Formats: sequence, C-alpha cells, structure tokens
Amino acid sequence: MLIAFFFVLLWSNIYLSMSISRLHVIKASVLCAAALIWASGCKNNEADDATTAAMPRNFASSSDSVKVKMLLDHNVSLDSLAQYVCLAAAGEIKNVNITDFGQIDAYIYTHRGEKDYEVYALAFDECRKSLPLTSKLTLYKKNALQDPDKIGYQLGLEYVNDVMDKKLTIGKIDKEVAEFRKACGADEDTYKRFLKGFSVGLSTRASGEIQDDILVQYGQR
Repeated sequence: MLIAFFFVLLWSNIYLSMSISRLHVIKASVLCAAALIWASGCKNNEADDATTAAMPRNFASSSDSVKVKMLLDHNVSLDSLAQYVCLAAAGEIKNVNITDFGQIDAYIYTHRGEKDYEVYALAFDECRKSLPLTSKLTLYKKNALQDPDKIGYQLGLEYVNDVMDKKLTIGKIDKEVAEFRKACGADEDTYKRFLKGFSVGLSTRASGEIQDDILVQYGQR
C-alpha cells in the first residue's frame, strides 16, 4: 500500500509540474480520444454544463475527490472526466472549482488502477495544452507543485508551441499577450517572466519556423 501511495505521488509530480513526457503503453483508442480533444480544443460546452446540472446538490461544495466519485458514478468517461477537471480548475466551468489535483490523482489511481489513471492523465494533459493562455495561468497557479516564480517563464516557453501548432499571426499573439498581461494584474514579475520565456523559446527555433514580424516583436529580450 505504501509503495502504491508513493507511485501515485510520483505520477502527480510528473504531470502536474507540466513537464509530462508521453505516457507509456497506451492503447490506440486512448490516443485517438486525446487527439480529438487537441484538434477540437478543450473548452466548456453544453455537455459540461449538463454534467454539472446532473450532479447532486452538494456537488460544488464537496471535496475534489468526492466530485470525481460523483462524476464517475454518473458514468462519465475518463477522457471527459479529465476535460471537466481541467476546465473547472482553469475557471472555465461556472460555479465549480477544483484545486487539489493530488487528491484527484490518488482517488483515480486507487479506485480505477494504473491503466485508467494513464488514460486520465494523458487526456488531462491534452486538454491543458489546448487551453487559452489566460486559462493556463489560472490552472498553473492552482498547482501546489508548481513554483510560483517559474509559472510565467514556463508559460512563455510553452506559448511557442501554441504559436507554431495554431499558426498564430502577430495580431493574434498581440491580442493574447495583452489578455495575459491583464490577467496578471499587479503581478508584473509573472508577465515579465512570460515575455522572457517566450523570447527564449523563440530563439530555439530553426530559421524560417517563426514569422519575422513575431521575432522582431518578441525575440531577443
């Protein structure tokens, strides 16, 4: 039992520190489900609102592990559970707040086993990667294992992948960076670290991978 507990903590540290490597030995069907989440984007929709409405009255006030139990008892699939948890933690689901990722990890691993936990963790990571920049900030701030002083820099590094994967234009980037600046509020340090991380991330890309106007605006800081 002690070994299993430490195993859960290890997995929590891996994916909640936002530096997940691909989980090993995952079925093709799981990869397809994750690919669909990434392709369509992870965002709140009527299905998530309907899920919340179907829960017992005490759902929102329950502990995070009890929330997960209620969702699983209502036959929510693991990939849908991961999306719901991710969106709720990112502030995307009305009146539902989730903060204790370690508690959720332990519950899923203990009650559903290693393979189901891997399915959940992969789907959570795919949803996290597709979140808007400001929602990622909300999510990362709730992660107890994330160093607050490194959040901005980490988000900046990761944002380079968004720029490339989503083929963002300079106009779109300027808009998202402005929204991120507003979300930071008085936290100037996180904003400055984001710009630094973004600049460093851009510098690692080969010539021609990033549009010149983006490099001029955000590179070499």
